[in-house]
Amino acid sequence: MDPKSQWLSTVFIAACLGGIGGWLAAQQQLQQPIARLNMVTPVFVLDRAKLIQSIPPNANQEQMAKIVDDWQDQAKKLSDAGYLVIDSTSVVAAPEDVYVRQAGR
Repeated sequence: MDPKSQWLSTVFIAACLGGIGGWLAAQQQLQQPIARLNMVTPVFVLDRAKLIQSIPPNANQEQMAKIVDDWQDQAKKLSDAGYLVIDSTSVVAAPEDVYVRQAGR
C-alpha cells in the first residue's frame, strides 16, 4: 500500500469515527430533553377578545358568523392535532409564541 492511499484510509477512518462520536454525543445530550417533550402536551392560546375587536364595525351577521366559525375550526384543527387550546381570558401568563395569530387581519 502506497503512503498516499494509507494516508487517505487513515483520514477516512478518522472522519467516520469522528462522525459516529459526534452523533453519539448529540444523542446523549438530547435524550433527556426529548423525553421531557414527549410528556408535555403542547398548548395554544386563542384570544377571543382580540378576535371580537378585529371584526369590522360594519360587518354583517354572515361575516361575523364566518369569522367565529373560522376561529372555532382553527381551534378544532389544533385539538385534533393533539394540542390543548385555551382562551386567553383564562391565561395568567404565557410565552408570546403560543398565541395563534389571525391570518390576514
